Amino acid sequence: MLDSNGISLIVFVFFFMSQAVEELPAEAARTEKRFRYWQVDALKAFAIALVVLDHSLTWELKSLVGGVFWERTAIPLFMIIMGFNMGLSLKHKGATTLRELYSWSYFKSKIERYVLPFLILYLASLILGVYFNSITWNEYTLLGWLPFWGPGNWFIPVLFSSIVILPLVYRGYISYPKLTVFLCFMSEILLQLFMFYSIPLVLVDGYWQYTSYEAAFLSTVIRTNVLFLLPAVGLGMWFSDSPEIKAKRNGLLWLAVPLSVIYMSAYQFLGFRAEIIDGIYKYRLIWGDYTFLVYPFSALLFLLAMKYLPLQPQNKLQNLIQRVGRASYHILLFQIFYYSIWYFLNPNWANVGFGSNVLFHFWFYAVNLVLTFYVGVIWYEAERRAYSRGKPWWRHTYVKRAVFTSISLLIIAAMPVAIDIVSEMTGLREWQRRYGPIVAINEWTGPGFMANFVVILIMLGVCLFFLNSAFTMTDDEIPYEVLEEEISQQMT
Repeated sequence: MLDSNGISLIVFVFFFMSQAVEELPAEAARTEKRFRYWQVDALKAFAIALVVLDHSLTWELKSLVGGVFWERTAIPLFMIIMGFNMGLSLKHKGATTLRELYSWSYFKSKIERYVLPFLILYLASLILGVYFNSITWNEYTLLGWLPFWGPGNWFIPVLFSSIVILPLVYRGYISYPKLTVFLCFMSEILLQLFMFYSIPLVLVDGYWQYTSYEAAFLSTVIRTNVLFLLPAVGLGMWFSDSPEIKAKRNGLLWLAVPLSVIYMSAYQFLGFRAEIIDGIYKYRLIWGDYTFLVYPFSALLFLLAMKYLPLQPQNKLQNLIQRVGRASYHILLFQIFYYSIWYFLNPNWANVGFGSNVLFHFWFYAVNLVLTFYVGVIWYEAERRAYSRGKPWWRHTYVKRAVFTSISLLIIAAMPVAIDIVSEMTGLREWQRRYGPIVAINEWTGPGFMANFVVILIMLGVCLFFLNSAFTMTDDEIPYEVLEEEISQQMT
């Protein structure tokens, strides 16, 4: 039976490879000017359009129109592109050591690109939760779940975990490319085996359910981590060296694609599921809709696009597609926000939809597509222009004050969640379930009370720190870089 040591094997191997060669030959660090592929932006625009379509149709409609072949293509495409862009970006920077890969500039760029826009969404989600009186705080909050949930939220922890994991994967790739891609596939396979043995489903009143709340949470933790989706990232990194469909190094794909299509066809049309039923227990061999068995199909689409689509935009329509592709993350965030309202007001939407009015779904999709694309692109463009003025928008005093104040409020709101988690871990909650309200501190309840007291003190201290920073902050000053540039211009 696979234990926790088996799960961490893939991470250990990557770390070992990263230490095997401290310095690479100079020719391995390619620092030529990075080339941007229009095909990549077009694929991102296509993929985000599929995400919006996925959330605009019912489960029945998605099945009728062959959902597996398009609905389950968007996320694999994003993951392949993630690996492809990471490979190109780090080659362009010439980073080869862990110190260079995990530099402050790397984390700063990721925080500005992904974390700060998400914090804006988080604040908007919190406001929605207050307005609709439907805020959710639980263990899933620690993963990045919004207080007012919206479809697509699960991809956020995948993205954030990739910030930490992918430089390590790239470090292994530049030393041992074939072995690293193989280990990327093994990462998912090992996690699949762990869930097969450790997270069975049980039959209750004719429905398959998790054996416990903890098992459901563990399944979510695994499936929303980039380690579970690493095969697609590995393929993208492999293609960053040669995205040519006829390249000899990509020949194995021609064997994998037919197998992928066979699996997807059996899954879609024959109801095939890789699982074993033993009495009232069901053991799944393959968990999730995004697995190593479907990635070759998306990889083929990626290579076809790289071959047959133009390298650079050639007309206004292609320029528009490029803008949509580059704003795909902001479109994803806004569609999470938008659909969170729709799904809350229509809780059974995914099953019922508009009923027999099938055409209404496609009109609904057209409206959603225009709305989410428009707001997402505007959001991205506004953020990009704010960065281009010499001082990023998030460095302005009024923005910092708003962010620090919001963080302090979030800490206060998160305090009940922290207390509940600590109470569960220390057994205090179990005592309460067994013996009722706690009226005295004794040798069993004392550790729980003390742990909660320490957590409250720490959270209050952090909250006061951010409040103090927000209200004692000085006004904006001219950035040194801008001042230096103005002096230089005056001298010339």
